[in-house]
Amino acid sequence: MSVEVNLFGMDELMKKLEEMGNKAGRIQNNALKTAAETVLESAKDKVPVDTGKLKDTLGISKVKTKDGAKYIEVGITKGDNSDIYYGKFIEWGTSQRPATPYLQPAYEENIKNINEIIKQELKEGLGI
Repeated sequence: MSVEVNLFGMDELMKKLEEMGNKAGRIQNNALKTAAETVLESAKDKVPVDTGKLKDTLGISKVKTKDGAKYIEVGITKGDNSDIYYGKFIEWGTSQRPATPYLQPAYEENIKNINEIIKQELKEGLGI
């Protein structure tokens, strides 16, 4: 499971950002990346394997847009075929192995801080 960090509920800031054009997009993207890094670090702390390869290779995606909302994926996806593909089996389990989630708990642990981090990054980027 990848974890999506979404940007919602900041209408006044969003309006100002839209008025600023391309600079606004960079500010939004930076805010999302900063929030995603928080979730990523928490996920790395929760990975239940000792080899270190999964912890060292987990990352965040580029900023994506779906239905007008920007988001970033943290960790791995179900379609992951990279060197750390086995991380999805740890997160979701298999018919032979129970799930040992580390991405979802990392997201849930940080959900209250995500919007605050994004809000603060937007304010700093806008100089307000």
